[in-house]
Amino acid sequence: MGGVSAPEGKGKRGIDFDINVVPFIDLLSCLVSFLLITAVWTHMAQIDTTQKLDGGPGSGEKPKKINIAITPSGYELTLPDAERACTISREGTKYDVADLRKVLETQKNTVAGQLLVGIAAVDDLPFELLVDVMDLCSSLGLKNVSLGQLVGPPQGGPACGGT
Repeated sequence: MGGVSAPEGKGKRGIDFDINVVPFIDLLSCLVSFLLITAVWTHMAQIDTTQKLDGGPGSGEKPKKINIAITPSGYELTLPDAERACTISREGTKYDVADLRKVLETQKNTVAGQLLVGIAAVDDLPFELLVDVMDLCSSLGLKNVSLGQLVGPPQGGPACGGT
């Protein structure tokens, strides 16, 4: 392929060798294909979140907000039209994601306009609980999901949706 040749002279032996570039081309083609495949995986596995809980610039209409606090006793939700927070209690060691799904579906179907979802969790809880709520919001098609901090201790309240 690529070769170097130097003239022989004055008792020196000739320097003539070939560089085999085929292994380098093989390595580069493997790297390019690996990068293309992983780029697709990272795009498929991404969830868009923000840390901003307002609607941002828009038509001037104030968006409706649902705040979900994940506490040791269950979920505490502040719904757009409710005066105080409601709760979805934990059943034993399991959090009731099915009831949370029902409440979020009801809010999604009844609230007109843009709906924002803010999620916050107590620091002592496992991260998987937060991921479960984010996955639930994503499966329901809620695009405006924000992650935040709890601004105060859980207050408790009546059960959400009459459950």
